[in-house]
Amino acid sequence: NVSSEKYKRSALTAEMAENIAQKMETAMASEHLYLDANLSLPKLAKHIHTSPNYISQTLNEILATNFFDYVNYKRIVDAQKLLLESELTVLDIAMQVGFNSKSAFYSAFKKHTQLTPSAYKKRTLNK
Repeated sequence: NVSSEKYKRSALTAEMAENIAQKMETAMASEHLYLDANLSLPKLAKHIHTSPNYISQTLNEILATNFFDYVNYKRIVDAQKLLLESELTVLDIAMQVGFNSKSAFYSAFKKHTQLTPSAYKKRTLNK
C-alpha cells in the first residue's frame, strides 16, 4: 500500500485519524467551512487544531480522498440542493458554495456526479 509506505514514520494512530475525520466532518457540516472560497489545508488545520499533515494523512487513509476533492465534494452536495430548490444561476450557485470560477465548478460537479449542473437538474426534476 503506497499510502502506508508514505506515512510509515507518522505518529498518527488510527484512533487519532478517526477523531480528525470526525472533527473535519463537524466543521464542514455545522460550520460550513467549505463555503469559504479561500479554504486551504492550513486554514482547516488551524480551525480544528491539528496539523495539515495529519489532515492530509487522514483524508488519504481514512476517507480515501485528498483535501481538494473532499472540499469540492462538500460544495457539490450543497450545489445539488441549490440547483433543485432555487432559481439561482449556475454561476451564482458556484460562487455561493465556494468555487472561484464557473469552470472549476463545472469540472468538480462533473467529476462527482458524471453530469453537468443543468443535466443533473433536468434529470432529477424529470423523475
